[in-house]
Amino acid sequence: MVVSVGINGFGRIGKGTFLQLLELQEFAICAINTKLSVHSLEKYINTDSVHGNRNHKVEIVDEQNVIIKGRKIRVMNERDPANLPYRALGVEYLFECTGAFLTTEKLSKFDVEYVILSAPPKDMDTTPMYCYGVNDRDYAGAKIISIASCTTNCIAPFLAAAQSIGSIVDGNFITVHAATASQSIVDVAFDKVRTNRSIFNNIIPHTTGASKTIDWLLPELKGKIKGTSIRVPVSNVSMVDLNLKFNAPMDKDAFLEKLKTCKYPHVVDVNHNKGVSSDFIGITSPSIVDYHGAIQLSEDHIKFCLWYDNEWSFCTQMIHMCRTMAEVNAPRRIRSIRDVEFNQKSVFVRVDFNCPQNADGSVADDFRIRAALPTLNSILKDGATKVIIATHFGRPKASEPEFSTKLFLPHLTKFLNREIKFLPSGLETTAEEITEDGVYLMENTRFHDFETKPDKRPDFKLAFPVDVYCNEAFSCSHRAHTSITGIKAPLMCVGHQVLREVLCMDRILGRAGDKVVAVIGGSKMEDKIPMLQSLNQRVDVIFIGGNNVNAIFKDPSLLDQVRGGRAEIVLLEDGFGNTTPSDAPQYADNAGTSSFPLYDAGPVGLNKLAFWVNKADVIFWNGALGITEHPFYKNGSESLLHLLKQCPGDVVIGGGDTAGFVSNYDTDFYHVSTGGGASIDYITKQTLVGITYYD
Repeated sequence: MVVSVGINGFGRIGKGTFLQLLELQEFAICAINTKLSVHSLEKYINTDSVHGNRNHKVEIVDEQNVIIKGRKIRVMNERDPANLPYRALGVEYLFECTGAFLTTEKLSKFDVEYVILSAPPKDMDTTPMYCYGVNDRDYAGAKIISIASCTTNCIAPFLAAAQSIGSIVDGNFITVHAATASQSIVDVAFDKVRTNRSIFNNIIPHTTGASKTIDWLLPELKGKIKGTSIRVPVSNVSMVDLNLKFNAPMDKDAFLEKLKTCKYPHVVDVNHNKGVSSDFIGITSPSIVDYHGAIQLSEDHIKFCLWYDNEWSFCTQMIHMCRTMAEVNAPRRIRSIRDVEFNQKSVFVRVDFNCPQNADGSVADDFRIRAALPTLNSILKDGATKVIIATHFGRPKASEPEFSTKLFLPHLTKFLNREIKFLPSGLETTAEEITEDGVYLMENTRFHDFETKPDKRPDFKLAFPVDVYCNEAFSCSHRAHTSITGIKAPLMCVGHQVLREVLCMDRILGRAGDKVVAVIGGSKMEDKIPMLQSLNQRVDVIFIGGNNVNAIFKDPSLLDQVRGGRAEIVLLEDGFGNTTPSDAPQYADNAGTSSFPLYDAGPVGLNKLAFWVNKADVIFWNGALGITEHPFYKNGSESLLHLLKQCPGDVVIGGGDTAGFVSNYDTDFYHVSTGGGASIDYITKQTLVGITYYD
């Protein structure tokens, strides 16, 4: 999903947002509104006294358009919102960075779907405020929002984290703020505010609206946090001197240790270096706690020092919030079987009957066949004249008889209670072979090499007409195979099972506002990194177990690639193992210092996992915690399974081997996915090539 944005105002915040967006492929900058001409743009974006120089090439198309990094951007110079054609230029989200439009009434004059105000609004009763790391998950589709101020984006996430550690009684702060463009370079003849005095050689007392915005964002702290501000002669990076009193004794060092595992580790960070303000230029975390600046004032009273780049990190916070808005507002309604009329239509249904077999070649588990029945029965009940069912089976190298889909004819005949005709030509079936109404089963789609290699037949078309293509093969929908993405019909839709799979995956991604815990086991940690990175932006807790833990302690950089999201990451810390699985199991209370690999979870880790699971609305489990084929090392996974059976939340099993393990037990989970690889791919990319959306 690419988010189309515009920037109104190209000062310090507009410019910083622009430079960050240029590096993000998920955003497309469609337009900017600036006082600069296209001829001045290259020098302006490439030189900066604070954030250093860059080397972006600006190709001038004409007096209103430029190309930067391959992106065409409209450049405007207009003060009146009515004369800014943002919507016509493709802008969906507008960053309002001038500070001149501070109410919903004024912001609504922009012709654009969504506006993000880079300042506190003057009409707090009308314009909602969202601060990433505080209440971003409360966003539910508002057209116009404010993300408050840079100071609020420093203090509020820290207070939210602190409140989760211990109850705050009261607090006060002084913001030591860098100079801003609104201040005077030399003394000017205006005596109503002290900022008329030169910023060059003065420390200037000033006001801050952060107390009001904190009250709005954190109502549980309303009236408890008071503060003021001073301006100092530095060009960037500010600091908050914050004193907090808790309702019970609070040890400074224990607090800072807990802070490292807060919900948004890339928003609230603890810095152990003895740094000065310039060391924090360009840091994206808006709330950096100075470890050495914290002071224990009394047993329940602590002084904190918080650093923040009041330009760069604030721009990052705006982009985070825009990303959140785009996730919530994305037009994700899938064209499903519910939206299609099948009466008197010919329907091609792609299913996944890739069932396991017994030693004699018979079907060992018909779960995949039964999973497709609601869709097949709906289509038939709705009056479809012809239903052509297609599936792959195994990985044949050619037309190998043992992989023929004839195997499924008796099962379909029994389940659908009607005659099923077989189409031996598979995807190359002709119209002459389908002259009668009824239900047909095609031969294995993989008997054709162009099924898995569509480039061999890029112009492939079915030789018989179909009115509707229905995808009921979620487990294959991440593959651009011919029968998944290469068959076109006047109507395209997904079946009941695929729809449910996607809706469940969306719940895992937090799109329903649930508290989500992801339990990620199994092995091949390197392959899971993209999925974990995606989960880390959307779920609340990620518990990592299985052989992944051995890989992480062997190479800590694997975990470093995942950190930096919103989730709290919990590593399995104890377990059972030995030099090899065949050796007698031994207990290790610390996975990081164990002299042998762990093959299963231990009691301490399982107890921690139980704590998180019982607090979650949704639990996503993908990958066993141990070797499930081993009589001892399957205990951890069995313990987790029994825990999930009793927990109050909805459990989603991520398919693959995990689904196979769960199927051996009597469970009634909210959803068991039919596709391991597809579910991982969907969580990573938030879409699949085989899914059809409404335009």
